[in-house]
Amino acid sequence: MADSSIIQDPATPDSFKYCACVIHNDHGIPYFHSHSLRHTHGTILTENGASPKTVMERLGHKNFKTTFEPYVFNTQKMKDNAVSIFTEATR
Repeated sequence: MADSSIIQDPATPDSFKYCACVIHNDHGIPYFHSHSLRHTHGTILTENGASPKTVMERLGHKNFKTTFEPYVFNTQKMKDNAVSIFTEATR
């Protein structure tokens, strides 16, 4: 018999909002909200080499600027990778 307290479909918008509220309120992370997951998703994809067009489409955007100005953060991994690419290209 299934436990009725277990979320049956954890991928609903309401379940994400609930989890964000728990993180925000119960764990004291004041600036976390469910929308933060979109930023994280875009950044992880970009950081690991996904094409900009794919990231843009996955986030449901119609133009590059909307995706890459506010959504994707330039991480240390990305900066280090850029240095490695330049170093390798100029050898």
